[in-house]
Amino acid sequence: MEDYQAAFLERHSDTEILDKSGRKIGAMHFGGVTIECLLKAMIFATLPNSATREWKTDNNNPGHTFTNPGHSYTEALKRHNKLKSRIDKFPQVRKWLDEVENPMGQHFIDIRYFAIEANNVNYKSWFNTYQKLIGWLQKQATTL
Repeated sequence: MEDYQAAFLERHSDTEILDKSGRKIGAMHFGGVTIECLLKAMIFATLPNSATREWKTDNNNPGHTFTNPGHSYTEALKRHNKLKSRIDKFPQVRKWLDEVENPMGQHFIDIRYFAIEANNVNYKSWFNTYQKLIGWLQKQATTL
């Protein structure tokens, strides 16, 4: 069983370490994974107490209807209507999600194959957005 909250904390730490080491592509990749884990933790937090913290599959009925959104933030938000509705009221947050999910115009999962580092201006913009997004999402997690 996945523990997305613990994974979020660990990946966030990894991203911070990569940032401090100047490993921009690694930080962008793990930063994307960090947000993915946070969104999945927020989805699981909405499940009834009687449900198992697992995704529904053809072979697994955990007591809810949520299937794994994979690495897509849009798909994750489709599984958390309150959060999606709140984000829809804040276009800037939607922009942050897009920037973190697609650094340098590539999905965060695919960016790990880049051999070229991001330039400092683009990276600093991305990292600042990443930090704002985490702060905003964590605040929402306490009020949803």
